[in-house]
Amino acid sequence: MHSRLAPQLWQLLTKASLEAEKRGWHLYLVGGAVRDLLLAEEASGTLLIKDIDLVVDGFHKAADVGAGVELAKALQQLYPTARLEIHGAFQTAALLWHKDPELDSLWVDIATARTEFYPYPAANPEVEASSIRQDLYRRDFTINAMALRLTPPRAGELLDFFGGLLDLQAKQIRVLHANSFIEDPTRIYRGVRFAMRLGFHLEPQTEEYIRYAINSGVYDRTTRENSKAPALQTRLKTELKHILKAPYWKPALQLLGDLGALQCIHPTLRLDEELLGQLRLLERCLRRFDSPQTLIHWQMRLEALIAHLAAEYRGRVARNLQLPEDSINRLEQIAQAQAHVKHFILSPSLQTEGGVDQVRPSQIVQLLRQYDVPMLILIAVQSTRIIRRQIWQYLTVWRNIQPIVNGNDLRKLGYKPGPQYRQMLDDLLAATLDGVIRNRDEAEEFLAKHYPC
Repeated sequence: MHSRLAPQLWQLLTKASLEAEKRGWHLYLVGGAVRDLLLAEEASGTLLIKDIDLVVDGFHKAADVGAGVELAKALQQLYPTARLEIHGAFQTAALLWHKDPELDSLWVDIATARTEFYPYPAANPEVEASSIRQDLYRRDFTINAMALRLTPPRAGELLDFFGGLLDLQAKQIRVLHANSFIEDPTRIYRGVRFAMRLGFHLEPQTEEYIRYAINSGVYDRTTRENSKAPALQTRLKTELKHILKAPYWKPALQLLGDLGALQCIHPTLRLDEELLGQLRLLERCLRRFDSPQTLIHWQMRLEALIAHLAAEYRGRVARNLQLPEDSINRLEQIAQAQAHVKHFILSPSLQTEGGVDQVRPSQIVQLLRQYDVPMLILIAVQSTRIIRRQIWQYLTVWRNIQPIVNGNDLRKLGYKPGPQYRQMLDDLLAATLDGVIRNRDEAEEFLAKHYPC
């Protein structure tokens, strides 16, 4: 551990272990940090881990419930630039550094060893003080259920009660117990996320447990029947965010689809060929129209998934997942907006007898500028090629065109400032879009004809 961990982190853990030892406690580094240390190669340099979990255990008896908080306060005395947060009924604590010159942006969670039980499937767990072994057993997968002892007499000892090291070597994700996905279906998403991120595979029995949990309908039933379902939806949104913003989001979504786990978003959601095609189009649109990434791309991907549902489900699912109000409004209004755009562009009165599109660019601009870019992208990915082509042309060319003559020019030409300026500029823009005006002389001729002084 000493050779693989960044020196400043090693120093922090050494100080924490000394403070725990003073109080007669054992201290353990647990979870993902242990996993990442074991996966690290000697040749890869030292690790500056950004998220550390520490657990206090009280030797032969359970440590005081507030042990984690006490240790956090002691560490803050040694690291006064860290922010201390105390949260939860069980008195867990966190120390946070932000852009520290040595520790960068580091989050250290400190808790007393505890066990947990679920009062009903998919509920938030209830916890009580316990031993380090029980604390590890409450975790999700074997590779996340190992601990390194930080305090003497056996400092540096690896605690691996459930075969996590063997699973790391086998590159597999194995769940700790059969009911894990019944208790918390969002662990399905965590398992897929770890598999994609680490290049691992789901252990066959674990995959069977996942399919059983999904086929049982526990997620949908819990969402409909229990008042605490919003907590479950919050955890689901967090996992979706982690997956959809990661570079491996496509294979992760594919695996979730193969497992049938998109039913956790809504029972009718399937990753069919139509939805896969829409997601491919979405990525093209995001690359083309949002290269500075002013839009939230993971959220747009989630909106595309929800938009694939029947119209009557979209708003409710978006609200359950606590999406921002503008996202909810888009998903509730997209059916009407899409129908409006389709009706206008494909209107028989705007077609020739041969079916060639005769809608004027100015008409398209007037139609589409009432919608924001995210809405237009969602409409485009769900529409036919002719509609997509018009939206693409609007976003790439037409929306960037300005009238050749502006308000200052109108004043110089002798027009008195007033409300008519808006109409004049709109008419000039329409004529420019439609190719009637191509230069300044033609713009002035247009004005002289339609707006004589």
